[in-house]
Amino acid sequence: MKRVISYIVIIAMVMTLFTGAAFANPGKGNGGDKNKEFKDMKGHWGKQSVEKMQSLGILDGYTDGTFQPDRALTQAELAVIIDRLLDLRGDTDNDQWTDDDDDDKEYSDIPKWAKKAVKKGIDQNYFNLKRFHSHVQVDRLTACVAIAKALGLEPVTDFAKNPFKDLGMLNDEDFGYLLALYEDGYIKGYPNGTFNPYSLLSRAQMAAIIEKLLDQDNDSDDVTAPNWDNDDVVTATAIRATSVDLKWSPASDDVAVVGYQVTYQLDGVKKVKSVSGRTATVNGLEAEKKYTFTVEAKDAAGNWSDDGPSITVTTLVQDEVDAPYWSAESAITATAIRTNSVDLKWSGATDDEGVAGYKVSYELNGADKVKYVSGRAATISGLESDKKYTFTVEAKDAVGNWSNDGPSVTVTTLKEVVADTSVPTWPSGAVLTVSPSASGVVTLIWPDAVDNVGIDSYRVYQDGVRIHTMVNDANSVNVSGLSADTEYNFKVRAFDAAGNMSVSISKTYLTE
Repeated sequence: MKRVISYIVIIAMVMTLFTGAAFANPGKGNGGDKNKEFKDMKGHWGKQSVEKMQSLGILDGYTDGTFQPDRALTQAELAVIIDRLLDLRGDTDNDQWTDDDDDDKEYSDIPKWAKKAVKKGIDQNYFNLKRFHSHVQVDRLTACVAIAKALGLEPVTDFAKNPFKDLGMLNDEDFGYLLALYEDGYIKGYPNGTFNPYSLLSRAQMAAIIEKLLDQDNDSDDVTAPNWDNDDVVTATAIRATSVDLKWSPASDDVAVVGYQVTYQLDGVKKVKSVSGRTATVNGLEAEKKYTFTVEAKDAAGNWSDDGPSITVTTLVQDEVDAPYWSAESAITATAIRTNSVDLKWSGATDDEGVAGYKVSYELNGADKVKYVSGRAATISGLESDKKYTFTVEAKDAVGNWSNDGPSVTVTTLKEVVADTSVPTWPSGAVLTVSPSASGVVTLIWPDAVDNVGIDSYRVYQDGVRIHTMVNDANSVNVSGLSADTEYNFKVRAFDAAGNMSVSISKTYLTE
């Protein structure tokens, strides 16, 4: 039977063939009647596509009965799209993320309906919390990089095979992820050889493209399932009282393997754990019980293997209390580095009974130091400037067992500097360029400003009112909601970390 390709591949192609897309945020229209008719879709060219995507639960409307087909995507909505599609594939366990109101302050600006999806994106490193702004509209570049990371692609480092001629201003990491998507066949550019990384996409366009891709895949001739060699095996890399870590050899396919599932019996009921990689942690087992785990592989057309390897293991006795442990994807990051202190944040460890606390170990002047905390963040003070430190985090359970396989990070503290009074400057002949990218939307582009220490941000003004603050490596921004046949004055100023600001570069623009 011919089957549709995985939903995450569809969204990757959609997000990159066109401009950034939006869909209804779950707090304002998700989960409604899948057969509801939207009052603003009558006579709209995308009506059929929207209704089909609504029936699949991919896109939805708003509580006021509208779909808003020409609306643009925000970063919060992109997070929920990726979360929804990963969930459809069964790539992640949503139970490990919550949207509790009493969560960390760092998520306080994110709406409740998107909080769980954003947390997942931050923990799995396809979003950067410092650059995440819930209500900012998403461009093609932002969407592509997030999707490439969610897919687990490795960025390309050889830029000799650049298929696009308009990516000269991108940083190496973003460029690498775009090329990874391109080489894997998920994206392509426009006929003129451009990619147009900063353009947007309407909700109706997104629905139409998903429908087109689904229809194309229904015509796929791929009916060959993945297969396994005789020497392929699945191994248990860790066995505990109520959980097991598994790892296995890769299956083969005439096109590509896109996912795996682990099947086993629990209390006489067949259970399935779906993952995108070649490792899995199976939780919820009973202590001192024998379990047989079998792995099967899936290709992009939805064909499943039926000859995968198996392993039988016996879980530990409950009295053999397990210490907390970390997954292979666990990481600790430095969210702020100063001259004499560092802010650290890490992903959570796992424990059968729950993690009760953490400690951060490091060395200072030849002596071992430890910082104990209850949460997943810590500020380490009393450090020396311009010195390299390695910080390792470990987790503790309620009875005092400590993990011994926690992640580490090495950072160098900043140098002591005198007060910065130098203002940023623009290169000679610097101009602000304004280009239309969609109806009511323009793209502002500016050159890099120069500062004796470094540029911290760019502030963008429309008719004297600040409308955006962009990170230091930004060179463009989309401005939407503009009226036709109207004159606007746009300005950009560069700021350094000390608050010194440059003169503005400006452009007066008359919309069509």
